[in-house]
Amino acid sequence: MAKKQQSLEKKLGSWTDQAKLTRTPEASDEEPVPLRQTYHLNRSLMDRIAELAKAQGVSENEIIGRLLTWALDQVASGRHPLK
Repeated sequence: MAKKQQSLEKKLGSWTDQAKLTRTPEASDEEPVPLRQTYHLNRSLMDRIAELAKAQGVSENEIIGRLLTWALDQVASGRHPLK
């Protein structure tokens, strides 16, 4: 399991590192302060997030942060258009 964790971290890096790479130029160099936001998700997606977090040995918040950062970067770069 530790090998999978290292592999995932190597591929994605920390979501805070990725957020620093994709921030706007006027953003500060301070560590981002976590905020609480609520989104509506179906049960199957919540279960998948929980299973992945458990398998990777990280929190669900870490999984969500990493994957949302990666997904938003994909859309912003044009590699995964939503339309």
